Amino acid sequence: MAPKKTYYLVVRGHKPGLYQQWHGAEGAAAQVQGFPNALYKGFATLEAAHEWIRSLTPANQALAQQLLTMSNAVDSAEHLQIPADIVVMYTDGSALGNPGPGGYGVVLRYNHHYKELSGGFRLTTNNRMELMACILGLKSLDRSIQVRIYSDSKYVVDSIRNGWAKRWQANNWMRSKTEPAKNADLWAELLMLCERHQVEFIWVPGHSGVPDNERCHELATSAAQQPDLPPDIAFEAQLQGAGLVE
Repeated sequence: MAPKKTYYLVVRGHKPGLYQQWHGAEGAAAQVQGFPNALYKGFATLEAAHEWIRSLTPANQALAQQLLTMSNAVDSAEHLQIPADIVVMYTDGSALGNPGPGGYGVVLRYNHHYKELSGGFRLTTNNRMELMACILGLKSLDRSIQVRIYSDSKYVVDSIRNGWAKRWQANNWMRSKTEPAKNADLWAELLMLCERHQVEFIWVPGHSGVPDNERCHELATSAAQQPDLPPDIAFEAQLQGAGLVE
């Protein structure tokens, strides 16, 4: 017997969104009936919805993921649907000036546990802080475990999911024959941590009301504004080598 469907994700319809009923004026059926080329599907769990999204074309995948993460239903039920042995991690990075003072923020959830991490550097970039948030979050885990990382950084998510970072590594950290990959030191560390854990990266739209994503942004920007921040040693060494700082 097939499990009962609890969620209905309407990607193309009269009113796209995530619905928790099929029938009725506020149900999913009313959003797809009579709509040309409607795109929708019903699921027993939010985990199944995530699996389906990964099978869509890139354009539909981005839209479906945005609808899913912006939904109040996800906000209230996401963690209830995740199996007990999965860590949910939201990450964000910020740099004031880019380059400039920067910070990272991490929110971790595991079963009923909740933890926040943050820190900053006196001179860095937004992309480095996005990577650092993922790295520090994964390094805080005391054993190998399945992790789901939500990030609003396309740079991070696409580079991992499309295999670009691994290709740069295989090519001795070159994006092309003449262009080196930026932030190779952090990419190397992140890829190593992804080998230690079973990590899934999911993009979420920034500043869209997802509570843990908003909290990460607050942590990152606050950390970037703290006094007496330490140096991002690798980044400052790169600038010194290029003659950009003394």
